[in-house]
Amino acid sequence: MSKNIKQIYVALELCENAIKILVSEYFNSRFNIIRAETFATEAISDFRINNNEELVADIKKAVQTCSDKLGADIEQAILVLPAYNFKRFSLRSKASCENNIVKKEDVARAFSNALKATVDDDVLIVNQFASKYTVNDISSRRIPEKQIGDKVLVDLDLLCADKAMCFDYVTAVEQAGIKVLDIVLNNYAVAKEASLFEESINRNIILLDVHNTCTYLSLLSKGKIISTEILFEGLNALYNKVYRQYNIPYDDIVKLVKYTTNYKTDYPSDVVYALNETNNTKTITADMLNAAVFTALDEYTNHLIAMCKPILEAQADIWITSKGQQMKALIEMIKDKTQANIREYNPDTIGIRNADYNALYGSFLIYREKVYLNDLDVSCIDLLKYDALIDQKEFDQEGETITTKIKNLFKQYIDRG
Repeated sequence: MSKNIKQIYVALELCENAIKILVSEYFNSRFNIIRAETFATEAISDFRINNNEELVADIKKAVQTCSDKLGADIEQAILVLPAYNFKRFSLRSKASCENNIVKKEDVARAFSNALKATVDDDVLIVNQFASKYTVNDISSRRIPEKQIGDKVLVDLDLLCADKAMCFDYVTAVEQAGIKVLDIVLNNYAVAKEASLFEESINRNIILLDVHNTCTYLSLLSKGKIISTEILFEGLNALYNKVYRQYNIPYDDIVKLVKYTTNYKTDYPSDVVYALNETNNTKTITADMLNAAVFTALDEYTNHLIAMCKPILEAQADIWITSKGQQMKALIEMIKDKTQANIREYNPDTIGIRNADYNALYGSFLIYREKVYLNDLDVSCIDLLKYDALIDQKEFDQEGETITTKIKNLFKQYIDRG
């Protein structure tokens, strides 16, 4: 079977009050981001679907909107699931090798054999993470393809999440008419995207994945995800305090809290916000904003640090990502209280320089490993239809190619001095 050198991958994440979709073209060993979209939904609460019909409708609307912008229907997607009720089970899986040569098919068989393992009744095996490969008593973190040996041993972590949640989320996506290509846990995907498995080989890392309604606290050590706990608190506690006190638009509150709150205000009387409503002007100074936010921020950071205390005492770096990475006051307060080495993580991939899409991009990287091991040839949209649309856009109304037109614009700019 001939393989396409280009595939279009789609990742879909159901999280808190949002449906996120990321579309990427994989070409010549690189991912090129095509679209990154976030759509609101009120059908999920505390990782449970409270209105299945509404969620299915919201997924259909979100996918159709993206499909219309792409010019081709999204047919299937990688589903990113929250690491709710996360559990990890370690084991060693073995596969024999024909002709004493290790092939990637042997490694894939070792992965498949591990799926027969028994885990707790309340969770489902979502992902398998290989921490070490061993051939002839020689271990490596890389796939030992083409090495000489009669068997390959794979040290695996089975990454599991709440069984009921997994079934409900997958069912909702399929009811929306989207085939689930694969499922990936968000803590695994974020760690993969940020290269934390490599970073944590020689030191402990606490990953704080901060969202509006919850915070994931993951411990990584010796190149593995050791555990993930969820604190059902997030930045909404700060937004709500400002709203109750000043009753200004929610979008304005989010920007104020994230980008204007200052842990140590140098100019407390400076006006940071002004709104004129029917001849009634509301103004908020830096001091007023801090006073509204800091009590809730202090309580929130105390809860985070209390959960991390045993690990911090054993020395650990703290990585902060997602919405928490955007709030300097939160980062400064945690650093001041822990004296730990703090790293703010934001992806540098063009098209998604936004930590909200970490998990979706990470799911692409994880799925590509499965593609390599199993010789898959998959695309989430109709490539012929998509390429036909791109070909139509190659020329503008005057017959110039897009590249030629850009060059002409630059030439006109230079000619004008």
